[in-house]
Amino acid sequence: MKRLLRIRQATEADLRCILLFEFRNRGWFSQFLPSHVLRQQTEIYFKRLLRSNLKHLQYLVYLPNGVLIGRFNGQILGKKSVEVSYRIAKNFTNLGIAKHALKHILVLWASKGITEVYAQVADHNKASIKVLLSCGFEINEIQKNAINLDPEIHDCLVFRWSFAEDLPHRVNQFDNIPVC
Repeated sequence: MKRLLRIRQATEADLRCILLFEFRNRGWFSQFLPSHVLRQQTEIYFKRLLRSNLKHLQYLVYLPNGVLIGRFNGQILGKKSVEVSYRIAKNFTNLGIAKHALKHILVLWASKGITEVYAQVADHNKASIKVLLSCGFEINEIQKNAINLDPEIHDCLVFRWSFAEDLPHRVNQFDNIPVC
């Protein structure tokens, strides 16, 4: 299935698909995102995002038939660091899609000079924790009682991925490949 996915940078032409994706999955996403985050994601919010200097950090995951099933967002933290957040439609979770797409996006960002990527995840979001760990992220910090998902409050796990630290692992992956 992963070979059938299309991962590409979001554009303003995707606005309708993004809004529909968010609407269809609002209940699912509300288990992992604070309500104020979901409320702010209006048509105006997405238009501004796709017109801003962050538009090159917005990626979408589509099925071959044009159905949007995932969204990855980057926010600039510093000159060479970003924070990533992502969502996969409920019907497409636990298929390795988030892992596949995130690895792809990390390579793209690293090729553009990004050396550190951070992610924040609620402690109960086992699937995202698994995705981040499988993509080479490490827990950098634990913020106690930092995420309010009414009626519960969760700890926030802050993950960090570093291109420089992950590089030896990447180089070792190619040790057994014959050289031409």
